[in-house]
Amino acid sequence: MSTHHSSAQKTTELDSDVRQHVQELFPEDHYGRVKSVSSPSFRGRNKSWVLTFDGGEKVFLKQVDKTIAGPHAFDRSVNFAKFADNNSTDVPNSPKLLASHRSSGLLAFEYCSGESLAKLLVDETVPDSFSQQVGSSLAKLHAGPTENLKEISPPSPPVQMLKQGISYQRLTDFSLAEISLWSKLQQDQELVDCVAALKAAEEDHSVSPVHGDLRLDQYQMHQNQLHLLDWEEFGVGDPARDLGTFAGEWIYRGVLDTVTTRGGAEQPPQQFSEESANQRIAERMGHLVPNIQAMWEAYCQERHADDHQALALRSVAFLGWHLIDRTIARASSVAKLPGIERAAAGIGRQILLNPQKYAQTLGFERSEKK
Repeated sequence: MSTHHSSAQKTTELDSDVRQHVQELFPEDHYGRVKSVSSPSFRGRNKSWVLTFDGGEKVFLKQVDKTIAGPHAFDRSVNFAKFADNNSTDVPNSPKLLASHRSSGLLAFEYCSGESLAKLLVDETVPDSFSQQVGSSLAKLHAGPTENLKEISPPSPPVQMLKQGISYQRLTDFSLAEISLWSKLQQDQELVDCVAALKAAEEDHSVSPVHGDLRLDQYQMHQNQLHLLDWEEFGVGDPARDLGTFAGEWIYRGVLDTVTTRGGAEQPPQQFSEESANQRIAERMGHLVPNIQAMWEAYCQERHADDHQALALRSVAFLGWHLIDRTIARASSVAKLPGIERAAAGIGRQILLNPQKYAQTLGFERSEKK
């Protein structure tokens, strides 16, 4: 993932091989000379730069690393650009792909200034219409054509790692927190069975174009319009993955905000008892659920489908898994998981095991097209 951000950028230089390819992609007689190169304020898993040409035009350049982003990330990004060109009414606003160089993994996009939703959420400046825009745009995407698109093959949920174990080579790179967490996950047979069932259901319902990796930092407000970035996982998949993962981002943020005063919450106590922590988490989640409900309402109104109820339940299950998945990601960088992260995983487990119980509470009520 590499995301465009407009905040203060530091001047840098291109690698020599990248510089050569840039000259091929952007001939000086047409584009002018590259005046400056800067680093985006947010650096994702791929190398990325912001190029400024003599005329003032800016280009966002990233180099997809197959060993990190996966072997199909470059092709999926290019495939989305072609899909967007042919189905402009079916896709969310997204920076246009200007040029690509397959052997080097370089992708050059229109520069998208603005702020990511992740930052807007922290600053409490998210536009009121955001949730409806997300729901409506996802509905249009999911209703789009699937011809010539490849089915996605997401590594998460990692069913085989849960069922069969982790290779010794990978285990040696685990943090202490990862070792402890994976041991608990693998011994939780109820959880393993539900994850396997979710994966199977996803494969049975891979029928729509999907983004495949929705997160808060991949949405950006640019010139008062919502833009969705980073299509490295684009392909045919289960719409529930997009809906549930993004809803899971809201809930995960709610759990983390347990220790903040965002949204007008009272000052948290210096120490939490289990009862007070659960009460605080429920309050924070409740504060964000209306966003999920607004997204789901807009989605259902835009996309008429016979399986809204089944889609809602799979989405809720993905929401639950996402909370666990974010905890797994966090464990890789610490020796011991903070209590708030363990709470997120625990909430995710409850939701994943019983999505029917939590669908309405989390905003996924069935809605008929009006």
